[in-house]
Amino acid sequence: MSAPRAVFVCGRNSVRSPMAEALWRARFGEGARVQSCGIEPASCADGFMIAVMREEGADLSSFEPQGLEDVSAGPDTLVVCLAPEADEAARELAQTAKARIEHWHFADPAEIEGSREARLDAYRAIREALKSRINAVVL
Repeated sequence: MSAPRAVFVCGRNSVRSPMAEALWRARFGEGARVQSCGIEPASCADGFMIAVMREEGADLSSFEPQGLEDVSAGPDTLVVCLAPEADEAARELAQTAKARIEHWHFADPAEIEGSREARLDAYRAIREALKSRINAVVL
């Protein structure tokens, strides 16, 4: 069986989708074909995301957000939409590729205000929720 293939689609490709990409790779191994993108890519990865993923042993310090035009999908791809604002784009990507699509909407932890520790806790909660969903994926 070939490595499982996934594309995670989000708003800015700076928090949730890079987390999901790294967690997918952690679960399925380096051979896993996985990409992430945003409908309006950020200029850089989010620092809190980098910090909480480092806790998992994933170094995303050099992660560069990308757009939909930078990813590809095929019939063997699971397209996962992580944000409501990306629904239409994710649906179009999946339809064009004849791929399976799932919607896992998670709140954007970048919108949380408060102390550094409170914000990190919000990012950790999203990381753990993503990990749980990825571990439950049946291919």
